[in-house]
Amino acid sequence: MAKQDEVPPPLVTLEETRAAEAALRQAADNGELRAAELDRRITAVKRATTPRELWKASGGRAGSRRRSDLPQLRNATWAMIATVVFALVAMVVVLWGTIIYQGGRDALPF
Repeated sequence: MAKQDEVPPPLVTLEETRAAEAALRQAADNGELRAAELDRRITAVKRATTPRELWKASGGRAGSRRRSDLPQLRNATWAMIATVVFALVAMVVVLWGTIIYQGGRDALPF
């Protein structure tokens, strides 16, 4: 469920893809990549849709190292932490109520 004001992740343009492919071919000409590795990386570059995927596919020669889904990942992490904290507080309250019900106020350790 996406919010109305949420900005979609940036997509790779055709020029960026061609620049990444040229950088890979240059690296192969310099002897940094073998032919099989070059073919595999060029296929991955052509399949890349985000700058992060392009960066990984080109071996760091093009694209962006930064994740484009970082805000969503951060929100999911905070939601998970909040859920665990809520569960712990609920367990303490239930345990406290059980202690009081079973032994009265004198059964509490504090």
